[in-house]
Amino acid sequence: MITLPTYFAARMANLARTHGDHPALIDRHVTTTFSQLDQQSRQLAGNLAALGISAGDRVAIWLPNCLEWVETFLACAHLGATVLAVNTRFRSKEVADIIGRGRADWLVMWPDFKGIAFADILADVDQEVMQRLRSVITLGDSQSPATQAIAARGHTVHSFDLLAQTPCEVPPPHGNAGVLCFTTSGTTSLPKFVLHDHLSLLTHGDAMKEAYGYDATSRIFASAPFCGAFGFCTLLGGLVTGSTVVCEPVTDTASTLEQIRRHQVSHTYANNESILKLLETAHSPKDFESCQLFGFANFSPAITNLLEQAERNHLSLTGLYGSSELQALVAAQPTHPSEGDVSVRYMAGGRLIHPSARVRVSDPETGEILANGESGEIEINSPSRMQGYLDNPEATNKVISADGYFKTGDLGYTVSDRQFVFQARMGDSMRLSGFLVNPIEIEQAVETLPGVKACQVVGATVGTKILPVAFVIMNDGAQADQAGWTAECKRRMAAFKVPVRFEVLAAFPSIESANAIKIQKHKMREMADQLLREQA
Repeated sequence: MITLPTYFAARMANLARTHGDHPALIDRHVTTTFSQLDQQSRQLAGNLAALGISAGDRVAIWLPNCLEWVETFLACAHLGATVLAVNTRFRSKEVADIIGRGRADWLVMWPDFKGIAFADILADVDQEVMQRLRSVITLGDSQSPATQAIAARGHTVHSFDLLAQTPCEVPPPHGNAGVLCFTTSGTTSLPKFVLHDHLSLLTHGDAMKEAYGYDATSRIFASAPFCGAFGFCTLLGGLVTGSTVVCEPVTDTASTLEQIRRHQVSHTYANNESILKLLETAHSPKDFESCQLFGFANFSPAITNLLEQAERNHLSLTGLYGSSELQALVAAQPTHPSEGDVSVRYMAGGRLIHPSARVRVSDPETGEILANGESGEIEINSPSRMQGYLDNPEATNKVISADGYFKTGDLGYTVSDRQFVFQARMGDSMRLSGFLVNPIEIEQAVETLPGVKACQVVGATVGTKILPVAFVIMNDGAQADQAGWTAECKRRMAAFKVPVRFEVLAAFPSIESANAIKIQKHKMREMADQLLREQA
């Protein structure tokens, strides 16, 4: 058995030898081969070293999906620097948090991307935070007003293009180290910085190749941002295994369909809403003839016709599971009975892709390990697990058990010691009349009621009791029917599951993460508590 290099510089050098002329990345229809990518990233590493970037430094990458993102990441990996991944949708408060709490030393950005006022965003960051940056490295026109505005505020600015093109002396590669930090979504508290090293990332990429069937002919489309675990792992699985990754800085349904047709995309992974839009917009099933497997994360539970659309377009589809701490795509529901229970194929969760990875479920109150089929907190031990939360060993110790399992904070049940079904976030589950209840069960029932377009259910605290409250979005022109809805729910569900109140909203409170817009159930719990207090 061939042992593959376990740090990025050696892995890319190896691919340059074995897959030199093979396309590594297609960015905006421009192809970069593995040989070119290795050479360009090493040259950039040399010039970044000449600037002063060295092992242990922290480099914030504030770029969309593009060749330069990949080159910068690989250059930092070569030097032993740690990348702090920044979402291009972030604004001053979020950028300040990453630079400040993340202790960034350098910032790489594209000031003119999409016409976003990046210079103004930086200007709105507290100057004391910005002073810790040693330099800002900018893509694009070094004389553009945005770039000049950044320099005018006293920051040392270097041109990425000049650094990438200047011959240099390349230092020896550093080897394994903490190389990449994702930020958690921070829906209930400040985001945590999730640190991964070379080994956990490369091991995960190799497992993805085996699990998802990549080979030299595979074309993997990366639509989710590289700054998040979902997008980065889509990139990772192709980049480190000799397949081809297709990307562009800005994607929408039309451009994704064009990429699929033009580059004969074989794999992609997205949230269920994005995939549904692709299927509904496609001209015919022929648009997906090259597609071998699409994986979906169930970010929009109200969607019910995704599977019908997939079958109509002859598209192979499976449910996924992942997290920043374990990496995305760490599990996928099996597509063949030899791999596991296919009856839950279209449910979130899956079979862990690492042969040595294991899953178990524990009682959230007692810690007792539960039998297959019993709902509790999902715990996973996998080679893809994070090193820990950056600069926060206390938080790390809270989520890693003594025997190495990551406590996911998710509610679900096991099918076997490698396969499981995700039901909800533990904070979203409710203990009603002594029973642990998945709110999705109630939500799905409410969404079938007359006039209801979408529903989110939370538990409100009244004295010592938890009571279910349903927040609903109505179909256009529909009228709320509190009494009718209550009666129908009582007919269908146990009395303790029936919402004690239905509250109509124009939209659910939400926050934008690197992967999708996430509903903030904690805010709805606060709203529900207030509503029931006023009702008492």
